[in-house]
Amino acid sequence: MLRRVLACSLVILSITACSESNEMSGASSRFILSADYPLPVVESEVPKLPSTVTDASETAVTVSDVSRIVVLNQAVAEIVISLGMQANIIGRDATTTLESLQSVEKVSNGHDVSAESVLSLRPTVVIGDTRTGPPEALEQLRGAGVPVVIAPEVWTLSALPSRVMMIATALGVPNAGERLVNLSESAIEEALKNVGAASSVLRVAFLYVRGTASVYLLGGEGSGADELIAAAGGVDVGALNGLAAFTPLTAEAIVQADPDVLLVMSRGLESVGGIDGLLSLPGVSSTRAAAARAVVVVDDDLLLSFGPRTGALIERLAEILRTFSSDA
Repeated sequence: MLRRVLACSLVILSITACSESNEMSGASSRFILSADYPLPVVESEVPKLPSTVTDASETAVTVSDVSRIVVLNQAVAEIVISLGMQANIIGRDATTTLESLQSVEKVSNGHDVSAESVLSLRPTVVIGDTRTGPPEALEQLRGAGVPVVIAPEVWTLSALPSRVMMIATALGVPNAGERLVNLSESAIEEALKNVGAASSVLRVAFLYVRGTASVYLLGGEGSGADELIAAAGGVDVGALNGLAAFTPLTAEAIVQADPDVLLVMSRGLESVGGIDGLLSLPGVSSTRAAAARAVVVVDDDLLLSFGPRTGALIERLAEILRTFSSDA
């Protein structure tokens, strides 16, 4: 059902995207804060163990104890919490920034895991994704007898259920996993139904920026943001122009794309000196979005997690895009 609803939305967008964008009225920056969207928690289930799954690395992993879980990915952490197992989480990676896990021990520098830090926590299972590394650290954990489950990365709405079910099955709670999938898909379907149609479609550029590391990228097809922008009723200009998922942001590229709206993550915005710093970047300052100060800022732990809060994110993003449209 979800795929059919999204497919219909994308068809409508592809028809209307070529129409000329209207001038926006009263546009200004908007912030979407993860704190405003608490994670839903489904009815818990007593784990049925041992459980065995074939993970994203095509490795068969058997889990016999889920009392001490280390999560090595933000989206993984969200799923474990929504399955009703937050109390079992005893370690996290540095990129997992959920407020509810701030007191939990960190075991990585970015995505780079310290095997020694993980082992010191005496975990019964470790769950990461295909970005988790280095491989030597994961092998050290496996060599010490710790089950390591590698979940798939998810960049599309249709792939969300498979990751939830892999993690739920590994933790011995497949029924809770099905409940979470149903809850998440229902929320997304409802959001898609409520997006509504406009006489024009706003062109949105997703900018991944980390000024302190001199990283400036323009999102394109497969970035994950392209899927969310389309679902919310906009058009991702990077994807529209055939750009790869993350392409170096040049003045020429952003001027040519000339988006109506910029979409950025909160920590990225902070790294470039806030809204004024973002809008003064080479090329960005010459766009329609800069002229209208039309910027949507989403907390890092919400934008690309493709987790239980995705439906709420789509609905709010759609509301904001409508306020940016002259039809609002």
